[in-house]
Amino acid sequence: MNRKRSILIKQLKWAFSLIEMLIVLTVLGVLFAVAAPNLFTLLQATSLSSEGNLVRNFLTQAQQLALSRNTDVEVRFFRMSDPSAADLEDEFRAFQFFQYDQRGQLSPASKFFRIKSPVYISDDPKLSTLLDPAANSDKEGKRYGYLSPSVGKGEVFVGGEDKGVSVPFVSFRFRADGSTDLPGRSRSSDVYQGGDTWFLTLVQGGGDGQGGGLTNYYTIQLDPFTGRLGVFRP
Repeated sequence: MNRKRSILIKQLKWAFSLIEMLIVLTVLGVLFAVAAPNLFTLLQATSLSSEGNLVRNFLTQAQQLALSRNTDVEVRFFRMSDPSAADLEDEFRAFQFFQYDQRGQLSPASKFFRIKSPVYISDDPKLSTLLDPAANSDKEGKRYGYLSPSVGKGEVFVGGEDKGVSVPFVSFRFRADGSTDLPGRSRSSDVYQGGDTWFLTLVQGGGDGQGGGLTNYYTIQLDPFTGRLGVFRP
Protein backbone atom coordinates (compact mmCIF):
# COMPACT_ATOMS: atom_id res chain seq x y z
CA MET A 1 0.00 0.00 0.00
CA ASN A 2 2.77 2.42 0.93
CA ARG A 3 4.54 1.57 -2.29
CA LYS A 4 1.47 2.47 -4.39
CA ARG A 5 1.12 5.75 -2.49
CA SER A 6 4.78 6.52 -3.11
CA ILE A 7 4.35 5.94 -6.87
CA LEU A 8 1.22 8.12 -6.92
CA ILE A 9 3.04 10.95 -5.15
CA LYS A 10 5.90 10.79 -7.65
CA GLN A 11 3.38 10.98 -10.54
CA LEU A 12 1.67 13.99 -8.98
CA LYS A 13 5.00 15.77 -8.73
CA TRP A 14 5.32 15.62 -12.52
CA ALA A 15 1.78 16.93 -13.19
CA PHE A 16 1.04 20.53 -14.27
CA SER A 17 -0.78 22.87 -11.99
CA LEU A 18 -3.69 25.01 -13.20
CA ILE A 19 -1.56 28.16 -13.04
CA GLU A 20 1.19 26.56 -15.14
CA MET A 21 -1.32 25.49 -17.77
CA LEU A 22 -2.81 28.99 -17.92
CA ILE A 23 0.66 30.48 -18.41
CA VAL A 24 1.39 28.08 -21.27
CA LEU A 25 -1.95 28.84 -22.95
CA THR A 26 -1.33 32.57 -22.59
CA VAL A 27 2.11 32.31 -24.21
CA LEU A 28 0.69 30.22 -27.07
CA GLY A 29 -2.08 32.77 -27.57
CA VAL A 30 0.42 35.62 -27.82
CA LEU A 31 2.58 33.68 -30.30
CA PHE A 32 -0.45 32.86 -32.45
CA ALA A 33 -1.60 36.50 -32.44
CA VAL A 34 1.83 37.58 -33.67
CA ALA A 35 2.16 34.85 -36.31
CA ALA A 36 -1.42 34.81 -37.65
CA PRO A 37 -1.18 37.95 -39.84
CA ASN A 38 2.01 36.69 -41.50
CA LEU A 39 0.45 33.28 -42.04
CA PHE A 40 -2.65 34.85 -43.57
CA THR A 41 -0.51 36.98 -45.90
CA LEU A 42 1.45 33.88 -46.94
CA LEU A 43 -1.74 31.98 -47.76
CA GLN A 44 -3.01 34.92 -49.83
CA ALA A 45 0.26 35.15 -51.76
CA THR A 46 0.17 31.42 -52.47
CA SER A 47 -3.40 31.62 -53.77
CA LEU A 48 -2.57 34.62 -55.95
CA SER A 49 0.51 32.90 -57.42
CA SER A 50 -1.46 29.74 -58.15
CA GLU A 51 -4.21 31.55 -60.04
CA GLY A 52 -1.70 33.80 -61.82
CA ASN A 53 0.24 30.77 -63.04
CA LEU A 54 -3.02 29.27 -64.29
CA VAL A 55 -3.81 32.35 -66.41
CA ARG A 56 -0.23 32.53 -67.74
CA ASN A 57 -0.25 28.84 -68.69
CA PHE A 58 -3.64 29.32 -70.32
CA LEU A 59 -2.29 32.11 -72.53
CA THR A 60 0.71 29.98 -73.47
CA GLN A 61 -1.60 27.14 -74.42
CA ALA A 62 -3.72 29.45 -76.60
CA GLN A 63 -0.61 30.69 -78.44
CA GLN A 64 0.64 27.15 -78.99
CA LEU A 65 -2.76 26.14 -80.39
CA ALA A 66 -2.63 29.04 -82.87
CA LEU A 67 0.84 27.96 -83.97
CA SER A 68 0.06 24.25 -84.25
CA ARG A 69 -3.20 24.70 -86.19
CA ASN A 70 -2.06 27.70 -88.23
CA THR A 71 -5.12 29.76 -87.40
CA ASP A 72 -6.29 32.58 -85.12
CA VAL A 73 -7.24 31.80 -81.53
CA GLU A 74 -9.38 34.29 -79.65
CA VAL A 75 -8.89 34.66 -75.89
CA ARG A 76 -11.88 35.98 -73.92
CA PHE A 77 -11.92 37.28 -70.35
CA PHE A 78 -15.41 37.27 -68.84
CA ARG A 79 -16.72 39.80 -66.35
CA MET A 80 -19.12 38.14 -63.93
CA SER A 81 -20.02 37.51 -60.31
CA ASP A 82 -19.34 34.31 -58.39
CA PRO A 83 -22.43 33.46 -56.28
CA SER A 84 -20.89 30.16 -55.17
CA ALA A 85 -18.21 32.11 -53.28
CA ALA A 86 -20.55 34.93 -52.18
CA ASP A 87 -18.78 37.35 -54.55
CA LEU A 88 -21.74 39.13 -56.11
CA GLU A 89 -19.76 42.01 -57.59
CA ASP A 90 -18.96 41.67 -61.29
CA GLU A 91 -15.23 41.26 -61.90
CA PHE A 92 -13.09 39.50 -64.52
CA ARG A 93 -13.20 36.02 -62.98
CA ALA A 94 -13.22 33.61 -65.94
CA PHE A 95 -11.62 32.99 -69.33
CA GLN A 96 -11.83 30.74 -72.37
CA PHE A 97 -10.41 30.61 -75.88
CA PHE A 98 -12.12 30.10 -79.21
CA GLN A 99 -11.20 29.00 -82.71
CA TYR A 100 -12.86 29.10 -86.13
CA ASP A 101 -14.61 25.87 -87.06
CA GLN A 102 -15.27 24.47 -90.55
CA ARG A 103 -18.32 26.72 -90.88
CA GLY A 104 -16.20 29.79 -90.26
CA GLN A 105 -17.71 30.43 -86.83
CA LEU A 106 -15.87 30.90 -83.54
CA SER A 107 -16.34 27.83 -81.37
CA PRO A 108 -14.92 26.99 -77.90
CA ALA A 109 -11.44 25.47 -78.16
CA SER A 110 -10.96 25.04 -74.41
CA LYS A 111 -13.05 24.48 -71.34
CA PHE A 112 -14.44 27.41 -69.36
CA PHE A 113 -11.89 28.33 -66.67
CA ARG A 114 -12.83 30.10 -63.44
CA ILE A 115 -10.42 32.02 -61.25
CA LYS A 116 -10.82 30.92 -57.65
CA SER A 117 -12.28 33.57 -55.40
CA PRO A 118 -11.24 35.96 -53.89
CA VAL A 119 -8.66 36.40 -56.69
CA TYR A 120 -9.74 38.21 -59.87
CA ILE A 121 -8.22 40.21 -62.73
CA SER A 122 -8.36 43.93 -62.03
CA ASP A 123 -9.99 46.12 -64.68
CA ASP A 124 -8.15 49.21 -63.49
CA PRO A 125 -6.60 50.62 -66.71
CA LYS A 126 -3.37 51.27 -64.82
CA LEU A 127 -3.15 47.59 -63.90
CA SER A 128 -4.68 45.75 -66.87
CA THR A 129 -4.35 47.50 -70.22
CA LEU A 130 -5.37 44.25 -71.89
CA LEU A 131 -8.89 44.69 -70.49
CA ASP A 132 -9.21 48.32 -71.56
CA PRO A 133 -10.42 48.85 -75.17
CA ALA A 134 -9.50 52.54 -74.82
CA ALA A 135 -5.85 51.49 -74.56
CA ASN A 136 -5.87 50.87 -78.32
CA SER A 137 -5.37 54.36 -79.71
CA ASP A 138 -3.87 53.19 -82.99
CA LYS A 139 -6.56 54.57 -85.32
CA GLU A 140 -4.48 53.90 -88.42
CA GLY A 141 -3.74 50.36 -87.32
CA LYS A 142 -7.45 49.62 -86.79
CA ARG A 143 -7.95 49.99 -90.54
CA TYR A 144 -5.68 46.95 -90.95
CA GLY A 145 -7.50 44.80 -88.41
CA TYR A 146 -5.87 45.88 -85.16
CA LEU A 147 -9.13 46.03 -83.22
CA SER A 148 -8.11 44.48 -79.92
CA PRO A 149 -8.82 44.68 -77.08
CA SER A 150 -12.38 44.05 -78.33
CA VAL A 151 -15.58 43.88 -76.31
CA GLY A 152 -18.60 41.62 -76.69
CA LYS A 153 -21.05 39.38 -74.88
CA GLY A 154 -20.97 35.61 -74.59
CA GLU A 155 -23.06 32.87 -73.04
CA VAL A 156 -21.71 31.13 -69.96
CA PHE A 157 -23.24 28.62 -67.59
CA VAL A 158 -23.36 29.68 -63.94
CA GLY A 159 -24.21 27.59 -60.89
CA GLY A 160 -24.85 24.35 -62.78
CA GLU A 161 -27.93 25.73 -64.54
CA ASP A 162 -28.90 24.37 -67.96
CA LYS A 163 -29.62 27.81 -69.36
CA GLY A 164 -26.66 30.04 -70.22
CA VAL A 165 -26.29 33.62 -69.04
CA SER A 166 -25.03 36.40 -71.30
CA VAL A 167 -22.05 38.20 -69.75
CA PRO A 168 -19.64 40.81 -71.15
CA PHE A 169 -16.10 39.93 -72.16
CA VAL A 170 -12.93 41.57 -73.44
CA SER A 171 -10.86 39.66 -76.01
CA PHE A 172 -7.78 39.61 -78.21
CA ARG A 173 -6.34 37.06 -80.63
CA PHE A 174 -3.19 35.11 -81.15
CA ARG A 175 -2.27 34.94 -84.83
CA ALA A 176 -1.05 31.83 -86.65
CA ASP A 177 2.56 33.01 -86.35
CA GLY A 178 2.33 33.38 -82.54
CA SER A 179 1.94 37.17 -82.57
CA THR A 180 -1.23 38.97 -81.48
CA ASP A 181 -3.70 41.38 -83.08
CA LEU A 182 -2.80 43.96 -80.42
CA PRO A 183 -1.05 47.08 -81.71
CA GLY A 184 1.93 48.82 -80.20
CA ARG A 185 0.97 51.13 -77.34
CA SER A 186 3.55 53.92 -77.55
CA ARG A 187 1.76 56.74 -75.74
CA SER A 188 2.83 59.65 -73.57
CA SER A 189 -0.05 59.27 -71.11
CA ASP A 190 0.92 58.19 -67.60
CA VAL A 191 -1.87 55.63 -67.66
CA TYR A 192 -0.31 53.77 -70.57
CA GLN A 193 3.37 53.97 -69.79
CA GLY A 194 5.29 50.81 -70.51
CA GLY A 195 5.99 50.98 -74.23
CA ASP A 196 4.50 48.28 -76.44
CA THR A 197 3.89 45.70 -73.71
CA TRP A 198 0.31 44.87 -72.72
CA PHE A 199 -0.46 43.43 -69.32
CA LEU A 200 -3.00 41.85 -66.96
CA THR A 201 -2.87 42.12 -63.17
CA LEU A 202 -4.44 39.63 -60.79
CA VAL A 203 -5.27 40.91 -57.32
CA GLN A 204 -6.74 39.60 -54.09
CA GLY A 205 -10.32 40.56 -53.19
CA GLY A 206 -11.05 43.22 -50.60
CA GLY A 207 -10.40 46.39 -52.59
CA ASP A 208 -6.69 45.85 -53.14
CA GLY A 209 -7.02 46.16 -56.90
CA GLN A 210 -8.09 49.76 -57.16
CA GLY A 211 -4.87 51.62 -57.84
CA GLY A 212 -3.04 53.25 -54.93
CA GLY A 213 -2.12 51.12 -51.97
CA LEU A 214 -1.70 47.93 -54.00
CA THR A 215 0.62 45.64 -52.02
CA ASN A 216 0.16 42.15 -53.46
CA TYR A 217 -0.42 41.39 -57.12
CA TYR A 218 0.55 39.16 -60.05
CA THR A 219 1.14 40.91 -63.37
CA ILE A 220 1.35 39.05 -66.70
CA GLN A 221 3.11 40.99 -69.45
CA LEU A 222 2.42 40.29 -73.13
CA ASP A 223 4.51 41.43 -76.09
CA PRO A 224 2.01 42.01 -78.95
CA PHE A 225 4.55 41.36 -81.71
CA THR A 226 6.04 38.08 -80.48
CA GLY A 227 3.36 36.86 -78.08
CA ARG A 228 6.08 36.44 -75.46
CA LEU A 229 4.81 36.33 -71.86
CA GLY A 230 6.51 37.64 -68.75
CA VAL A 231 5.57 37.78 -65.07
CA PHE A 232 6.14 40.46 -62.47
CA ARG A 233 5.60 40.04 -58.71
CA PRO A 234 6.36 42.60 -55.96
